Amino acid sequence: MTRNKKQPKPISLLLDKNNFQQSTSLITKLDIVLQRFLKQHNISGCRIGNIENGSLLIESPSALWVQRLQFIRSDLLSELRQHHSSVRNIKVKVNPQLAKASPTQLKKVKPVKKRAQKMSKGIAESFLALAENADPQLKKALQSLAKFSSDKES
Repeated sequence: MTRNKKQPKPISLLLDKNNFQQSTSLITKLDIVLQRFLKQHNISGCRIGNIENGSLLIESPSALWVQRLQFIRSDLLSELRQHHSSVRNIKVKVNPQLAKASPTQLKKVKPVKKRAQKMSKGIAESFLALAENADPQLKKALQSLAKFSSDKES
């Protein structure tokens, strides 16, 4: 019994067969047009997912952006057709992965440090009055707070 051994096919043949290179460059070009158009409408985070048989799939990070894209769909389609005439329609879907913040975006957000404000002399005196009738641990904490405020004023 003989087995059929399939020879591996060159990758260039597979890429040509699926028009992978052409579709990738087309998606890149259309994505540039899309980003420019969306920037004018203050929409961010969307991208072109795929193009197949003249149908362009746009991925959006949230349903809110999908709704906004629906309102400007005809204008967007006209803009994309100017750059590639084979685009016949647009489908918009939510891709939640686009909404996740990248590590570089997280580093940009710095927590705001709050500084202690000066305490008025009246509040410091109130702490000292409360400390007189408090248990020893609370008394010590209240006196420390009152001392802290008086140190600031000096």
